Amino acid sequence: MWDKVYSNDSSFFGDEPSKFALMCYEDFKHKVKKILELGCGQGRDSIFFASKGLEVSAIDSSKVAIENLTAKTKEISLNLYLKNINAVKGLPFHNNHFDAIYSHMFYNMDFSDDELKFLFSETKRVLKNKGLLSFSVRSDKDIMYNKGTKVADNIYDINGFHIRFFTEEDIKFFINNNFEIEKIIEGHEEPASLYFVFCCNN
Repeated sequence: MWDKVYSNDSSFFGDEPSKFALMCYEDFKHKVKKILELGCGQGRDSIFFASKGLEVSAIDSSKVAIENLTAKTKEISLNLYLKNINAVKGLPFHNNHFDAIYSHMFYNMDFSDDELKFLFSETKRVLKNKGLLSFSVRSDKDIMYNKGTKVADNIYDINGFHIRFFTEEDIKFFINNNFEIEKIIEGHEEPASLYFVFCCNN
């Protein structure tokens, strides 16, 4: 699905950094050197972080996304570590490697509950003690929540995309005491209503 989307549209989500990335950078800029983005897509946020001097690693399950992003970063002379990988097979990084892990709507993909639990445990493994975890998810306040065809608990097929929506209780359940939640903020990035979640690795 995503290979086809990215092949047909070179800037599916736009070229400017997301509102969430701009918000997170305010937390990152004085505390963070090494950052990992999960589900980088076409790379607008990874490019933004790298342009600010952060050491960025980014992964995505779409081969097309990583190939195109690799070419783009060469054109603009930015050095990012990019890898095409399915994160549910494990993150290819050492323990305690990153100062921060960032993802924007990555956890909304069609992951099972067990896969989500594994992803958060892998995130904890590769994140330094007291490192920052910042992620956004589609919320139960979203206009499309409970719309489309239900394919699993809180996962709906909407125009061919399987999207998971989260309640605040879901977020706390999947984090499962692995992280200290500093704040959860309700936000909106057209057309999605989101929870912006800011955590610290405890």
